[in-house]
Amino acid sequence: MILRDYQKRAVENVIAALDRRPILVAPTGSGKTVMATALVEQLGVSTLWLAHRKELIDQAAKRLETHGLVCGIIMAGYAPMPLAQVQVASVQTLIRRDKPPADLIVIDECHHATADSYQSILDACPQAQVVGLTATPFRLDGHGLGDLFGELVVAAYPHELCEDGVLHRPKVWASKSPDLRGVQVIAGDYSVGALAQRTNTQELNADIVATWLKRAAGRRTVAFAVDVVHSKAITEVFRQAGIPSEHIDGTTPRDERDAILARLASGETLIVSNCMVLTEGWDLPALECAIIARPTASLNLHLQMIGRVMRAVDGKDGAIVLDHAGNHHVHGLVTRRLNYSLNGEKVGHSEPLGLRRCAECGLLFELHLECCPECGWTPAPEQQRRDRPDIHGTGDLSEFDDSSFEYRREIWNLIEAEREAMGYREGWSYFRFEERFGTKPVVADGELIDPVNATLEQKRAVYQRLLSVARERGFADGWAAHRYRESFGCWPRGFVTQVRGEAMRERILARQEACS
Repeated sequence: MILRDYQKRAVENVIAALDRRPILVAPTGSGKTVMATALVEQLGVSTLWLAHRKELIDQAAKRLETHGLVCGIIMAGYAPMPLAQVQVASVQTLIRRDKPPADLIVIDECHHATADSYQSILDACPQAQVVGLTATPFRLDGHGLGDLFGELVVAAYPHELCEDGVLHRPKVWASKSPDLRGVQVIAGDYSVGALAQRTNTQELNADIVATWLKRAAGRRTVAFAVDVVHSKAITEVFRQAGIPSEHIDGTTPRDERDAILARLASGETLIVSNCMVLTEGWDLPALECAIIARPTASLNLHLQMIGRVMRAVDGKDGAIVLDHAGNHHVHGLVTRRLNYSLNGEKVGHSEPLGLRRCAECGLLFELHLECCPECGWTPAPEQQRRDRPDIHGTGDLSEFDDSSFEYRREIWNLIEAEREAMGYREGWSYFRFEERFGTKPVVADGELIDPVNATLEQKRAVYQRLLSVARERGFADGWAAHRYRESFGCWPRGFVTQVRGEAMRERILARQEACS
């Protein structure tokens, strides 16, 4: 088996870490299955390969057999082969059957391995060494997998493989996003029911078609929808525009699904819309475009969806992402370097996103670039605070600029919506905003204030809030004045005595009520 240099190093590092339950971390399209097959081949021991979807099981068995390894498949509809060195098993099937002997257990897409079904299998094979495989070594809610695994072996990072030509760095156009304020986060992601109501509208779906015709017409494309109804609606608007489009979901029969994806591969069908079917365990290297119509609070799902289009193959000139969900406003580019962790730290919440949207073509690109790599547009300082659209609703792709107050205000609203949905304390939003932009937010009555253009009434409200915080924490009133000066560049004046008097009266009334 011929491996790339990074693949060889990864296999060697996994073997060295076998006693610590390592996770092999590698981006979608980097060859995780190839590396794990090389691992099994080198070790030469009885192996149980676990996966949770038929596509993953078929893919693994095919790869293993290509390299001369004898495989049995433990899944409904397959005859048992108990003497095979490798047993590729469906988790859902294996929990109801006797467990085969195994010296090595490989868990594909191991970010799912926290489920009880996986644990019951691991408990039945206590002597086996365990290796996890994933592109996203964290749970749906962003937390690590340290309760199951002991070491991370990172084969490569996405930006490294893009630089080496193994993957395509996607061109991302991100338009305005649905207004998600008030949508709850359940088990690490937005509530599907509420999300569907905000996203599945005639206006938004028509905007998806218009953007595709402008940015990716004729390219083989997968659309990721919120639910089945949404996916069918997207398929229908494309058909009405005369574009060959099809829909698949979890109830689509296997032979019909395979035929639809074969038509996509051949180019007979240009759009396949789906709901949580093609996020994992499916590979079409020639796929050229992803339409992201599903907003997600999960960095895991964000990376999985976009990873589908990044593989570089002959005849493919790049990858395009059309983000109608606003996920890049929250999670950033998939090529940014993430600090993976096995402990309780949340992955992806400590790196500044550093993105700008081109005013001419709408492409998202990194702030360190002097001009848009697509059209050459160069931002001018005087343009940075003028004509900024919000990030909610429909419309053509427009400027993405982290220095814009209007943009920061909308991001503040998104952060506040996430805080409310997750039930976090108020300070969480302040912390996240400062992480994102490198400066403390100036807030009054829950709304972000522009320090440069603040009215006297807004300044008064900010000072009033700061004074309230100072007294709650037992600080002197001067603390509020100093914090005010940090925000506005001057000392508070014109309302200080009145605000302090009102605060004093409220404290006296509160004491009187407490004593009565």
